[in-house]
Amino acid sequence: MASGLARPSLGADRTVLAPPRRYVVTGASSGIGLAIVKRLSRLGHPVVGSGARSEVNLPSDYPDIPYVQADQTADLAPLLSSIGEIDRLVLAAGSGFYRPLEQETPDSLANVLAINFGAIVQLLNRLYPALERSAGRVALVGSVAADKAPGMPVYSASKGALAGLARSLGSEWQQRITIRHFALWPVRTPMHERAGYNASRIDFMLMDADAVAGHILSALERKGRANVSVNPATLLAGRLSGYGQ
Repeated sequence: MASGLARPSLGADRTVLAPPRRYVVTGASSGIGLAIVKRLSRLGHPVVGSGARSEVNLPSDYPDIPYVQADQTADLAPLLSSIGEIDRLVLAAGSGFYRPLEQETPDSLANVLAINFGAIVQLLNRLYPALERSAGRVALVGSVAADKAPGMPVYSASKGALAGLARSLGSEWQQRITIRHFALWPVRTPMHERAGYNASRIDFMLMDADAVAGHILSALERKGRANVSVNPATLLAGRLSGYGQ
């Protein structure tokens, strides 16, 4: 897919992002990652999206941006080789299963831990030089499940590890690279179905993926705490103030 650099026009989409910045977004083939690359494309920012799906299986409304299929449980080389200079890194890829620990398989354990934590550590390690050169900013898409999630202990553990990584790097990399960790309330995405959970019973309390995407992108550009809670109350407060809209 081709991509051109256009000057962002905020218009109805008031996410605070100007001037143009170079983005890389993982988990970009569905859910929150997809909502993020759609917003960035509308705003004219150069963005590379990455996900587990092949390009032919992307949604029909996928934006006209470069896309790299990358298996985050195995080889990150295709993604890393596609990245040159970078200003913003949004790590939104995620996986998990709604089942007790004793029902997990060795493969599923390894895959969830690799996608939700291991691949993130590797990407940050490899992309540190480019991020330092640009005084870059990193969004780590976490979950309130990091505190406790009976029925999803492996997912919870991986998100807890991500929160710890964010706290450590937020201190270690300060004055060089900005780290923002977003602890998300459940969001309306296909992940619930893939995890084996019927989300229809809690649909009334799920957050909208596009609203969450706007909140993440705005918060990434603003001064504030390294750990950002994103829940229905914070989204409402953001809408009332025009934040992330």
